[in-house]
Parts: sequence; C-alpha cells; structure tokens
Amino acid sequence: MDARLTTRLLADGDVAAHRAALQELEALAREHPEQRQPIADVVCRYLREPAGPARPAAAGQQAVALLTVLARQHPDVGDRPADGADGADGGDAADSACDAGCEHCLNLELDTAVLPDVDFGGCRLGDVSFTDTHFRGASVFARTRFANTALFQRSVFEGDASFAGARFNREADFGRTRFRADADFSRVRFQSIAWFGRGEELLNEDDEEACDEIESRQPLAWDELNEDDPQWPMAKLVDDYQSWEEGGDGTRFNHGVSFADATFAMEAWFWKARFGSAVSFQRCEFGGRVNLIQPAVDLTGARLTADARARGQEWPEGQDWPLGWATASDLEDDGAALVVLDESLRPYHRHLADPDPEVRLAGLHILGELGDADADLRERIADAVCGYLRTPLAFDVTIDVFDLTPTQFAELRARRAAQRLLTDRTRPGTDRPLWENIDLQLSGATLIGFDAGGCRLASGDFAGAQFYGTTTFAGATFGGEKPTYGTEIMFALASGGQQGRATFYGPADFTGVPIGRSGLIRCRFHTDGAVRASGTDQDLIRVLLAARLDAEPTQVTAEFRRVLRSDAIARNVEYGLVPGPPDAPWEARTGLKVSGTDVLLADVAGRLDGADRFPELSAEQWEAATGAVRALLEALEAD
Repeated sequence: MDARLTTRLLADGDVAAHRAALQELEALAREHPEQRQPIADVVCRYLREPAGPARPAAAGQQAVALLTVLARQHPDVGDRPADGADGADGGDAADSACDAGCEHCLNLELDTAVLPDVDFGGCRLGDVSFTDTHFRGASVFARTRFANTALFQRSVFEGDASFAGARFNREADFGRTRFRADADFSRVRFQSIAWFGRGEELLNEDDEEACDEIESRQPLAWDELNEDDPQWPMAKLVDDYQSWEEGGDGTRFNHGVSFADATFAMEAWFWKARFGSAVSFQRCEFGGRVNLIQPAVDLTGARLTADARARGQEWPEGQDWPLGWATASDLEDDGAALVVLDESLRPYHRHLADPDPEVRLAGLHILGELGDADADLRERIADAVCGYLRTPLAFDVTIDVFDLTPTQFAELRARRAAQRLLTDRTRPGTDRPLWENIDLQLSGATLIGFDAGGCRLASGDFAGAQFYGTTTFAGATFGGEKPTYGTEIMFALASGGQQGRATFYGPADFTGVPIGRSGLIRCRFHTDGAVRASGTDQDLIRVLLAARLDAEPTQVTAEFRRVLRSDAIARNVEYGLVPGPPDAPWEARTGLKVSGTDVLLADVAGRLDGADRFPELSAEQWEAATGAVRALLEALEAD
C-alpha cells in the first residue's frame, strides 16, 4: 500500500479503516525495512492528534504496538522477547549501544501524545521526544537503548514506569516529569547528563517557529493533590533570568523510586526534584557533578569515581550530598571514593528518610540541637528540612482533623515541627542561638500554618509553594551579609506573568513585606478577604490581590472604584484585558487601565516624563492615570 494512501486512511477513515491501515503499514515495513522511519513518522503524527472519533482508543493501542514492532526490527535486536526471558540484561548484542548516527535506530516524536500501555522493552531508539506526553497505563522502557537524546520533559506517567537496565548514550532529560506510580531506574547507565531538574525548554529569541510552537502548546493539567497549578514556565530565553539551579520544579516522584546500581557517567542533576517516599541510590556510581540533597535518599554502597574526583576542581562547591552523607577520605584500589555516613552528624542517622513520622520528629529535634551547637551546620540543616517540606503529601490536608488516620496526624505534626525549626531559630528574641543568613529553599513546598513573622532571613524561595491555614510574614526581613542573586524573597518566578506562583488557601499577613519585588501580586488567593498586605490602604490592596482569582473585570472595576477616595480617578480607571500586538497576541495582559483605552497604568507609570507620550489621553485622563499610580504606590508603602 502507498504510504500516502495509508496516511489519508488514518486521517479520514472509520474504526475499521484505521485498524486496516495500521496493519497495512506493518506489512509494508516488513516488506520494505528501509521504510521503517517514514512509517514511524506517519504513526507518530497520528498519535499526536487529539483522541476522539478521528482516532479510536483501540486504534491508538494498535498504533503504539506498531511503533514497538518497528523499533524491534533493528537488525541487532530482531524479535527478541521484551520481558528478558533469557534472565540476563538482553545479551551482549543488546548491551552494546549504537552510535549516535546509527541508521537503524528508530526516531520517535510523540510530544503531547496520549499513550496507553507502552512496551519498548529491549528496543533501540535514536532521537526520541516524549515532551508533554501523557502515559496512561504502565510504561516499559526496560533495557531500552537510547542512541541519541531522550526527552521526557513535563511528561506524566500514570502507571508504573520501568527503565530498569536502560542505557542513555546522550542527554536524558526528565525535567519536571511526574511519576504518579512506582518508577524503576535500577541498573540504568547514563552516559551523558542525567537531568531531573526543572522542565523549561531553552529558546533563542530569534527562533520564531519554536517560540510560536511553545505558545500554542497546552501543558498537561497540574492536578496534583493539595496543589493549585503553579503555572511553571514551559520555556525561557537563553541567558534570561534563571541560572540552571533556579526556576521551575524538578521531577516529581509521588511513590516509590529506585536508582539502585545505576551508573551516572556525567552530571546527576536532581536539583528541586521531589521524592514522595524513600528512594534508593544504593551502589550507584557517580562519574561527574552530583546535586542530590533530598533527605530521603539512601546512598549505601555508592561510589564517586576517580575521574569525578580528578575533575572535582572544576566544581569549587564540591558534590552536593544529602545531609548525613559524605565522601570517604580513604580511597579504593581504583581511586574511587565510597559515599559513607557522615559520623560527624551523630546522633542524627538519616531520620528524615524514615517512613515513620515519629522517627522524623525525633530527627528534627536532633537537627535543631546540632545546628544550635555548630553554626557551620545550620545552612545544610535548613536545606535538608526544606527538602523534607517539599515532599509531596499523599493525603488531603484539608480534611477534618478527626478524619485523619494516626499516621496522617503524626505526619502533619512532624511537618509543623519542621516549619518551626526553620522559623523559631531565625526569629530574634528567643532563648536559642539565632541562625543568621539562612536561605529557605521552599519552592513547591506544602506549608501548613506557616509563621515567619519577625524572622530575619537571607532569602526565601516560595515560588509555587502551597500555603494552608493561617500564614504570616508580618515583620519578616530578607537580605543579609551573604550575596544574593535577584530578589531576597520570591513568591513567584521573576519571569513576568504568573509563572511559578504561590497559592494561599487561608488568611495571610504580609505587613512589611516588599510586595512589589516579591511577586506576591501574581499569586493566587482563595480567601482574598483575609489578605493583609503592607501599607495603609488595606482595602485597595485586597481588591488588587483578589483580581488574581479570575474575577469578572466589571466586578473588579466596581470594587476598585468603591475603595478609591478620588471620584476623578474612579471615573477614568477600570480593570480589564489589553490585547497584545498583532505579531504577539499571546502578550495580552489583564490589569488596571485607562477607561475606554488599551493603555495599562503600569505602562503609564513607566513613562511619567510627559503626557505627550500618550496623545490619545485627555488631560483629565492623564491626571487620573498618574493619580491612580500614586495611590497604588502609597498603598504599598510600609506603615
């Protein structure tokens, strides 16, 4: 069958025609192996189409199975069983990776596709892109060889995912991937960087096609338990606001995960990754820079290779191990160094990795005493406690306290104790030593009754955090002796819009906090009437913060005009949408604007050097705009 005819059938036929066309494609591939890649491209395009009448579910499953058949037609793989029935890791042939230019390795582009149970076990793949892909059932990539770059950015795995024994020859990117069931990366070999950090794509400003594609893409819904959508960014411009340690959330593992016996030849990057339970890195081999500070990690038997040690001078900050682990000073025969328990932290013994919340509670008490006694440990302890608070919660924190199980109640008790450890020791005036110049890395954390009132901190990253109960930052100060990068306190990413925004589900007090620099105005408040911000005009601030709740512009305008003291301003200022320019319609903005125009007050504030910049405004409108800006700025001043 002609491939063009098959493409038409897949696009326009009924269920029977779809299935018949896929069968014809499979027969065509067996008869003409040189057509494997074009046929795979057709099938990938088919799977990227939205599911519905044009693509029946059964045909979607058949299409995924066809891709598996095509991948297993690699000459050195043949029809080897996917389940590894030979009891080994696939044999010598499967263990030898293909070069980057291997003409037999199948390229797959399945961005945004919705895939049922997939089984690419034992296959050899070339360039693969599963960005924003939704894996609906179990997913098997066990012993799969990825010859080229493997992209899984922002994908979601609903069922168990197995990459056991897989080999990644080039970059493996799992930035912001969400694993909602168990994940198995045991015995995986990462020959290049293993990226489990943020999930943004890097774009060049002049790459219009890529920018347009990102703007049109709809990411998978962020419907995680206890979390409103933080609206993490999907892309950033090269050399823009973030360094590679900052930005959006990392990979999220909701349940069990194992990297036991894995090999990391280069960087193992888990900055801002979140583990819902204990995670095994036992007997791993690290050959490059490691960033793995999450307290739930078990590194028993792990090694840092001689090459990594030799290149260590390239990283003056050293390796980032979880609190309680260190690199042994005694070397093995091959020059490698074991990763061992840090005896200097006794009596702390990985308490925060224990599944029993009562043990974690005892560990928090020990860590507090260790930090009180040794100032050099305080930042590391704070990082570990923040890592614990960033652990996803497996139950609804809003249910009635009497409906909690004893284990859930103990978990909330431990988390509140962790919060108090961070705040009580950074608040002057207590009978404990003051922990000074502490950074709080609480991006994406779930915080309950968080009280940082009066605390003195170097910086606080609360981008994407979820605040439950009563929250207060009243009187807190940020900034200290250590140099900081950007804003000292951050409730949303410094990228504009509402990217990485925090969410508040209860009363919140920000009196004294520099709102304009913190991104607080971009956050989401579910109880806007209980918000106290800095300044003297609390009602005005409440109205502006409430506008973040997707309120009707007419309602916001009416409420805003009610609390203003000036009738002239009220007549000429409204809340509404200002469209973006014709060549960038996605740059539309919603906010206060001059009535009947598309002029935002924020733009007016940036050009207060003369009304001639906006000839469409009357003298009264100009005075109203500048008066409103002055009122807003005065409302944001501290008492």
